Amino acid sequence: MGKVILALCLVLLGTTGCFDPAKIVITNDLDRTNIEYIYVSSSSEDQWGINSLPEWKVLLPEESHSITVLPDTYDIQVVDENGDTYTIWDREVQDDDLLWRVIPTDID
Repeated sequence: MGKVILALCLVLLGTTGCFDPAKIVITNDLDRTNIEYIYVSSSSEDQWGINSLPEWKVLLPEESHSITVLPDTYDIQVVDENGDTYTIWDREVQDDDLLWRVIPTDID
């Protein structure tokens, strides 16, 4: 019995690094336009998740916002104050952080 418990503990210790969180960091580089919504969802999902910005916050030009996620492949969409969308699809986020500077040419 003790050997089984020890083996399970070693397996768990060996896999804990597999679920270390990473960050998606989005920087508003849209000159004079605010970002009002940030949506992040697993690429395997059919719908966007909830807005990742707090309800009272907008992302001003040159400001950044970070979202902690588990390793996966993500779709990310931001919506600016004019309702324009900027989307990146199927972006893998593993141990390293994903840094996205949203620029005007990223518009959908």
